[in-house]
Formats: sequence, C-alpha cells, structure tokens
Amino acid sequence: MKKQIDAYKSVKTSHEVTPYVAVQMLLDGAVERLNLAALAQEQGNTGARGEAVGTTITIIGVLQSSLDKDLGGELAQNLDNLYDYMNRRLVGVALDDTPRSLLEVKALLLEIRDAWAVIGPEVEPSASN
Repeated sequence: MKKQIDAYKSVKTSHEVTPYVAVQMLLDGAVERLNLAALAQEQGNTGARGEAVGTTITIIGVLQSSLDKDLGGELAQNLDNLYDYMNRRLVGVALDDTPRSLLEVKALLLEIRDAWAVIGPEVEPSASN
C-alpha cells in the first residue's frame, strides 16, 4: 500500500504540485480505487477487492492526517470524523458481499471532491489565470 501513496507523492511535472492539487489527486485516486474494488467484487475477485480497499483506506488516512485542525476548526474536525467513518465502513467490506459500503464511501468522497473543486479558484492562484 505504501508504494501507491509514494507514487502519488513522487508525481513530477514541469511545475511543483501544490497542496491543493495533491489533495485533488488523492481524492481522485481514492474514487478510482473504489471503482476497482466494486468491479473486483462484482467479478468475485476478493483479493483484488481487498487490495483496492486497502489502498483506499491508506489514501483516506493520508487525507485525514493532513488536516490542520487548529486552522480548519470545526470543518477540519468534521472532515476528520467523516474520514474515520469512511475507514470504518471500508474495514467492514470484507464481511459484506454487497457493494453497499463501497458505494456509500464513494458517494461521500465524490461530495468532498466536488466541494474541493469549487473552492479551487479561491485557494489556487493559478486556477484563475
């Protein structure tokens, strides 16, 4: 799992990846992994499902650990609680043969990702250029 996160961290482009873009990439990666987990579950491939869920849990952990609760206040605390809830739901996937938990966590991550995209122009100076 650490390999996948290291891959996100080591992405190099012609310019530095900003913290805003890094969060976007992590959210996109988590959604992508949940899609893979759902496909693996549909195909009955529990190994691939477990790997994809494990990677998603790791990504959510990175997002959670990057929260600044002092600066972010109540919003950061609410996100922390939500990330914790998502991880608990994903841990239970191994015991659930339905896509219910995967779909729930994916919907929550999509909401966060969409909200993050909306604030982009406010926090990303190059987004308005």
